[in-house]
Amino acid sequence: NHPLSPFVECEQRGACALVRSRGLRQKTEERAIKERRDVSLPTRALRTCLLAVPCTAPRRFGFLWRGVITRGEDFGEESTDPLFCVWNCRASVWPGLSVGMPELPTSSGGMRERKAGGARENGGEAATTASSDDAGAAPSTKGHEREEVDKSLKYRKLFRKVGQASLFTVRAASVDWKSINGVPLKRRVETFCVLLWLLGLAVMPLLTLALTLVTIFATPLSPFMIAYVTWALFVDKSAQKGTRRRPLSRLSVWNHIRDYFPIRLVKTEELSPTRSYVFGYHPHGVISMGALINFATFATGFDKLFRGINVHVLTLAGNFRVPFQREWILGMGLCDASRETCHNILSKGGGESILLAVGGAEESLDAFPGKYRLTLKNRKGFVRVALKAGASLVPVMSFGENELWQAIPNPVGSKLRTFQEGMKKVLKFTFPVIHGRGIFNYDFGLMPYRRPIHTVVGEPILIDAAFDIGTDEGRKKVDEVHALYIERLCEIFDKYKAEYAPGLELEIK
Repeated sequence: NHPLSPFVECEQRGACALVRSRGLRQKTEERAIKERRDVSLPTRALRTCLLAVPCTAPRRFGFLWRGVITRGEDFGEESTDPLFCVWNCRASVWPGLSVGMPELPTSSGGMRERKAGGARENGGEAATTASSDDAGAAPSTKGHEREEVDKSLKYRKLFRKVGQASLFTVRAASVDWKSINGVPLKRRVETFCVLLWLLGLAVMPLLTLALTLVTIFATPLSPFMIAYVTWALFVDKSAQKGTRRRPLSRLSVWNHIRDYFPIRLVKTEELSPTRSYVFGYHPHGVISMGALINFATFATGFDKLFRGINVHVLTLAGNFRVPFQREWILGMGLCDASRETCHNILSKGGGESILLAVGGAEESLDAFPGKYRLTLKNRKGFVRVALKAGASLVPVMSFGENELWQAIPNPVGSKLRTFQEGMKKVLKFTFPVIHGRGIFNYDFGLMPYRRPIHTVVGEPILIDAAFDIGTDEGRKKVDEVHALYIERLCEIFDKYKAEYAPGLELEIK
């Protein structure tokens, strides 16, 4: 009946719980030491990766986060560092990971409190053990512990990378149900169409090549497939002459892709349908989305704004060596980006024109949001093509092309940039390492962001006659027209940047 008896009873229960906790910790450590002999480094990495998935999940995976936390000790203040969670959950979930692993520092006080509490709990036990040990055994024990710590530090970078990779996977596959609810059907259709387009670019070459091989070697249709492949690779010259019609440019799916961003075409000057033109598209961006929608389709009304002009977007020749995919892009008016193709198309006259992303793959490596860095100072090949054919030059500035994805920084001299440039030399193309939004979330994924693209078609630089670019006079003319082209392009940027790119500047390298 004493008024303090409940508190005394609670203190006794707490003491019993503390004894049980010490026994459990001792058993855990013994089991970990025993298991460590059979735990290899790849196994540790795999376990850490699996553990990092719930630990690095965003808020919508909070139930997983709490489930992992409650299986371990009381962490005090929860940390948002995924590596911190992996490091501190390992003892409770997989004890084999905890042996020889140093504690990581953290800004929160939870780890410091745990260390201090552990020292207070184990103080008497540690003192008894130290008094009974041999004096000569202490240096050996300390050396062994230091060796274990040094060895474990070698793996620290590996565990950090595994945790980051797990974070990437969880964020990319996550679903934000709150953002999905209430989304209009029209926007869902737009997202689906963009997804199909991107999957077609990435997956269709592999699928068509596999289908071709299976048809040739495992079906009775092999004679027909062999005949088609022979015709496509050696007989048909549509990719070099631009003779195909463009029925796929009028498909309604392009309207949904246009509205996803949205993409708009801005006309500044009339273009005579009796001339041929070389359109220079800037910047290249990641995949020149504005060039494809504005000039390879009629979704933004190019055929109505510039009547009588038939423009062919030029792309890599390798795209026309993939069976079935070549029929798709030929049906949109795309052609092979070679000098022969340029000459064949421009020599027709009567509005037959070409479009080139002048900066090419080199410029795509500088496709960062908020920057307009163009590779143009030494790019004079498109000017030579225009002068040789007597075609007029049209500068095109696409505001927002670089805003669609976020690229990983790749400064000149970095390992990533060196790899990308080496890939360009070997394969003739390269690409930046990018990420964007997800299919069902707005945070992370590989889908492009919904950011507007405004493509401004500038005033043409009229070329009235063909020039012999092999002479001194021709080379001088190339330099003059190239300088004038850069000047006109800068004028377009300065005129429209206040509306489409406020606060940004144009850099030409």
